[in-house]
Amino acid sequence: MPGHPLNPEAGSTPVPDDPREVAAALRAGELSLELSPYYGFRYGERGRRFTSSDSAFLVTLATHPLPVVERQIRWLAGLLSNRGMPSVLLEQHLRVLHRVLCRAIPRRAASYARLLEAAALLLEARRAHLADDDVRALCRWFVREAGLPPTRLALGTGWLLAGAVADERSGIRCAVSSVASWFTDPELFPPRFAAAVESTLAQARAAARPGPARR
Repeated sequence: MPGHPLNPEAGSTPVPDDPREVAAALRAGELSLELSPYYGFRYGERGRRFTSSDSAFLVTLATHPLPVVERQIRWLAGLLSNRGMPSVLLEQHLRVLHRVLCRAIPRRAASYARLLEAAALLLEARRAHLADDDVRALCRWFVREAGLPPTRLALGTGWLLAGAVADERSGIRCAVSSVASWFTDPELFPPRFAAAVESTLAQARAAARPGPARR
């Protein structure tokens, strides 16, 4: 049996038959990597390969009924968050992927709308625990505590931490620990940065509301 065309480690993960969709999936993956440098910093080239294969898999979901799409998105969100990628990253990628696909093949826009609906599902799950204003405040909190300028990268770290706490409240057990273990590694980050991570997580847990579990 031939291996996966995009990622040898992805096994039998589905890939679109249409080469235009494959190209769009790869382009969307590159854009998401640019938007969130965390992927590259933490997961390197292996993360890039899985971004490609996961992006292609997500395209194939557009051919399924919405309940199937939602079930698969919940599963993938839990899997990724437990491995250090909060579901806010998947939500962002779904929106990027939808935009790239609609530009590449406009006549299939109605089908690709399922990807936006899946992104909205993840957004709703997060907002059940942390409001947008809370997330923005947590981003600013992290930047101040870490003593960093309010760059997109620094604010994005706070965004990831807030997203991890929302995932934890949704029932994804390792969502926080899988992120915190990397951001507090003393071989990678200075003490003030690690302390800011811990204080931001504490603030997020204090702000997070109880709500219906995702998993």
